[in-house]
Amino acid sequence: MAAVGLLVLVGLQVMGGWVAAQEAGDAPASIVGPCSRTGDKKACVELLSGIPEARKATTVGPLAELYLRAIANQTTEAKAMATKLLATMKGKGVPPVCLQQCTASVDTLSNALAAFFSASASADVNKKYRDLDGLLVGFLKQPPICMSACPIRSCDMEEVSIADKFHQAWKMLAKVLVRCTG
Repeated sequence: MAAVGLLVLVGLQVMGGWVAAQEAGDAPASIVGPCSRTGDKKACVELLSGIPEARKATTVGPLAELYLRAIANQTTEAKAMATKLLATMKGKGVPPVCLQQCTASVDTLSNALAAFFSASASADVNKKYRDLDGLLVGFLKQPPICMSACPIRSCDMEEVSIADKFHQAWKMLAKVLVRCTG
């Protein structure tokens, strides 16, 4: 199953606000087992132990989806920030290049994750993962300009925050993709 491959090959990272209070010894075997096959077992166990749904998981699939949900949360936050900033700039000329590039990158990633999560329960689970994987591998081959060129010195704090949110999501994806393709 593709979900197994995703979690097995993921080096999970702890994101702000999701650090678990539990020690690895308190984590259920359904979390510890899959996390022991990642690049960072401790971070994986801490992240997933802090999510009540993960503690109840009996298969790897839901754990992989929770990881993707963490990435989706980053893109949702960045998208909301970018939309708000673009609205304040409307009618004031061309928006800054980094804001345009990061907004486009966030939109692409956000839309792909939204499609992944909106797939019906009866949909082919493996197809859902293959479709997402195809997009992400393409993303890795040609990193978005937001990742490679932003932020720049002329960016204000809001633009830097948007770029940082995208960079966090990208780093999580890169851990998946580098291990899957490398």
